Amino acid sequence: MKQIEEYVHSVYRNVDGDKEEIQELKEEMQSHLLEAAHELKEKGVSEEEASRMAIENFGDKKHMIKGLSEFFSVQKRFARYILLFSLVSLVLGAIIFVNTSLEIYNFKEERSIIMNDVLTIVGDDDVISDSKKEDIQTLFDEHKDHLNYLALFNTEENAQLKDWLKDFNITQKPSTTYPIEYQYATFMIEDPYEIFNKEGIVSDDYDLGTVASTKDNWIVQYEYKDTYQNVIEANNSWALGDYMDIFQLPILFFVVFGVLIIVWGFLKKYHKTYLKGLIN
Repeated sequence: MKQIEEYVHSVYRNVDGDKEEIQELKEEMQSHLLEAAHELKEKGVSEEEASRMAIENFGDKKHMIKGLSEFFSVQKRFARYILLFSLVSLVLGAIIFVNTSLEIYNFKEERSIIMNDVLTIVGDDDVISDSKKEDIQTLFDEHKDHLNYLALFNTEENAQLKDWLKDFNITQKPSTTYPIEYQYATFMIEDPYEIFNKEGIVSDDYDLGTVASTKDNWIVQYEYKDTYQNVIEANNSWALGDYMDIFQLPILFFVVFGVLIIVWGFLKKYHKTYLKGLIN
């Protein structure tokens, strides 16, 4: 029935939205009108009159469909923004997750780099010259975002340090250890200067955050900052809670992504379902 086909086309002429979705709605509306016209024809009404009456009975819904379509076009723009924000959350979460994973992976590598570089600077000397102190300070500055203190101890200056080495079995390989008291340090730095008054410096009892290594008569020790504790825990534990702590930000972004995707899917489905219900 051409009259019904033209009417359906007029209803959706200015409706904005997904073309496939609009076509599906048009087909459903046309099918509904054709069914109504067919029922009227069975009652003895002519084809032309049946088409007119079916359209007339549906006429009140025409304006509603147009109004709702305008509303839903705004809603669709809103849904697109939600989709965009969800994708941004996903990307940010992925970036932070990768960076955090790399930070965990690089943690043990950093330990060897710091220790080896410090011991290389000191060399075989029994005394740390001013130029070597400057080199160590430069090295410390490269890692100061992670480090709290860095200290060198000379075992020839203090017999207790030799006993400490035996008790804790520190080798040339950097090891997590309970800290040596800094009052025994020959040279000690923090950000940004060398520390001369070491008596007031208290060792951190958090032994997982203290690393030491030795070569010849020198012991190198440094402490990680408290802000780096999550990385340390993740490297020294298989507990899920430790990983949840360090990955809480990317997890938050992933949760936001999931919620927004659900909202986006709901809006997309609701638009289509509501219009279909109105037609029927």
